[in-house]
Amino acid sequence: MSDSLHRARDRGDDGNKDLLVQERENVNALVKKIAREDASTETVKGARRKLLDAMALRYLRNREIFMKTFPDGIDNIDPDPVSIWATIMISPRDEDPVSDS
Repeated sequence: MSDSLHRARDRGDDGNKDLLVQERENVNALVKKIAREDASTETVKGARRKLLDAMALRYLRNREIFMKTFPDGIDNIDPDPVSIWATIMISPRDEDPVSDS
């Protein structure tokens, strides 16, 4: 993740926004695959660097939104860390290609 963040600084805000738009569908697919496979590290080993960078950027963006929206947490959610991570990683906004503009 630290390598992804270093590359994000080099890319700048506009480059990061473009990367998130370009990789939106790929990030969604990878997150769903990771969640299905119980967070297997094997799942991400073959992923492209740009895809991993986009996944790190989306996590940081969505986590910030999630924490502002639910500062005290949410009752009655699946306490499994992978489920929580997947929920943060794919918000309704991430499913809609129009929202990335």
